[in-house]
Amino acid sequence: MSSDPAKQGPEEANAIRRMLADGLTAMALDRVRQITNEEGERATPDVLFLGALASARMGAGSEAQAWLERIDTQRIEDAALAVDVWSLAGRIAKDSYASRRSTSPEAASAHAAIALEHYRRAYEVSGAYYPAVNAATMAYLLGKADDSSMLASRALDACSRKPEGTHWWHASRGEALLLLGRLDEAAAAYQQARRLAACSFGDIASMRRQLLLIGSAQARALLACLPAPRVIAFAGHMIDAPGRAVPRFPPSLEAAVASALRERIAQIGPAIGFSQAACGSDILFLEAMQDAGMQTHVVLPCATRDYLESSVAFADPAWVPRFDNVLSRATSRLFATDEPLLGDDILFEHASNLIHGIALLRAVELQTQSLLLAVLDASGERHVGGTAATVDAWTRGHHHVNLVDLAALRGSKAAVNEKHDGPPTSPDSSRGRRIQSLLFADIKGFSRLPEQYTPQFADLFLGLCKRLLDQLEHKAADANTRGDGIFLVFDREADAARFAISLNRELAQVDWASLGLPRDTGARIGLHAGPVFKTYDPVMDKPTFYGTHVNLTARLEPVVQVGHIFATEAFAASLRAKGNEAFPCHYIGELPLAKRFGDARLYRLTAAEAETLPAGGPAPEERVAAPRRASDARSSPEERQG
Repeated sequence: MSSDPAKQGPEEANAIRRMLADGLTAMALDRVRQITNEEGERATPDVLFLGALASARMGAGSEAQAWLERIDTQRIEDAALAVDVWSLAGRIAKDSYASRRSTSPEAASAHAAIALEHYRRAYEVSGAYYPAVNAATMAYLLGKADDSSMLASRALDACSRKPEGTHWWHASRGEALLLLGRLDEAAAAYQQARRLAACSFGDIASMRRQLLLIGSAQARALLACLPAPRVIAFAGHMIDAPGRAVPRFPPSLEAAVASALRERIAQIGPAIGFSQAACGSDILFLEAMQDAGMQTHVVLPCATRDYLESSVAFADPAWVPRFDNVLSRATSRLFATDEPLLGDDILFEHASNLIHGIALLRAVELQTQSLLLAVLDASGERHVGGTAATVDAWTRGHHHVNLVDLAALRGSKAAVNEKHDGPPTSPDSSRGRRIQSLLFADIKGFSRLPEQYTPQFADLFLGLCKRLLDQLEHKAADANTRGDGIFLVFDREADAARFAISLNRELAQVDWASLGLPRDTGARIGLHAGPVFKTYDPVMDKPTFYGTHVNLTARLEPVVQVGHIFATEAFAASLRAKGNEAFPCHYIGELPLAKRFGDARLYRLTAAEAETLPAGGPAPEERVAAPRRASDARSSPEERQG
């Protein structure tokens, strides 16, 4: 390949754009780093921008800013690229303002001024409405009323020069009208934006965040024009098995339960539902949601074939095609594990925790509220992982619960719960799987460590890990090390999160240059939660853990951004379901894992004491713009606008 950057730049930039379009964000960023190491200061603005864009998508706002600062804006000949650069710079500064305004007003104002300047430059280059309206908002937040009105008027003019179309066009127009005090027109524009956005709930949440950023009474009143869907976590009893001695959910109640669910869903209004798909309550809920045109996300505890046998097929054969139908109509399917059940009822508890936690996480992401809708024999027994236990967990967390009481519908009192309404066999009583929290970490750049520093590095890294592990109230269930890598297994999600935060914080203070490594050397930490086998390692003479989910965690760590902690949705949801709010998880996007291990929805783990942000997003060093559709490698107006 040519070493001439003038020839290499466009070809390489296009290749990196294709990687970003395909979701290969980590690979794209690695290629940018390789090019810039080879080319130094001769790296093209396009490649440097793509490094910033990839970093932002992976949750590293500070690194994105560092890439942008390397761009000589005088060398940008492509107007579209110039708009991208200034808009992304504006977005980073705007997020910095949002994260600091409640704790450091002076610092926040400085970031707001930077954002205003960047958005203004993007508008001057493009004449487009999206940087103009963002500039108008930043001027308003800085108290520059005249500048805000002038820029808002220019945004309206820019809108008028483009054909009326997307929901973003109407939202931008609504924002400009709000800043100009034309509230009735703003309300009409936002109502049209909400109508056109339909089920693009992430975009609706973004519009709501922008109104909350403006923060005036008029802006908050306009939130009513952008109603967000509720997020429903569902739990319910299965239909009774044939010949059940004491009825709980007899087939004769199917119509009554179905009617009650449809009534409750109609009362709740637009919603997104998360549920398993067992015969009885689950399928009735999914059918009602899907018939109403709402999103449904099915969470299965194990491989479909095993789930069908254990939780569907034992009842009337008619439930099997209904199961197939709700799965085919579901918006998405998530497996707690896609491996066989193998008699491990603990998987049902894990699926229940995932539904609980994901619903809470999604409500935060979408700027809305969550609730539990349950079909319950309220007088029945409590079992871990069962419907009654799920209701109790939501109640303890002070979350809203909406109940359909089977006992009341039957006109009778107690019933004995079925096996799968309160599974699990104690994980210590068998060789079956157990739910564990898994951590892989390593030091990026270790392979370049000069030989003479190896003992010093080992003392530093392993000594630090040992000290932090000793500080935990609950010890790790297993620990393995090799070179710069460490693999840990924890019984509790909070312990894994606490160790990861502490390790990342301590390693960020290390003087890597004194060890012969670049100053930007850092840790990559990946977290996951899932079912694994506990077994005995005769070589090391200690317990150890094996299974597909250990492999998955190992494939996560290589895609983690240096200096950050990435967690799978399973870990983030499990953490949230257990009420651990000290470690917020911010959604990054769906990214491919290493070695073609498939895609995973990933979150970035932070510590609550570091959080100073408004509802809806992490601090600038932690913020990632929502990943775009695979067909859009260049930043879009929607992404720039935020």
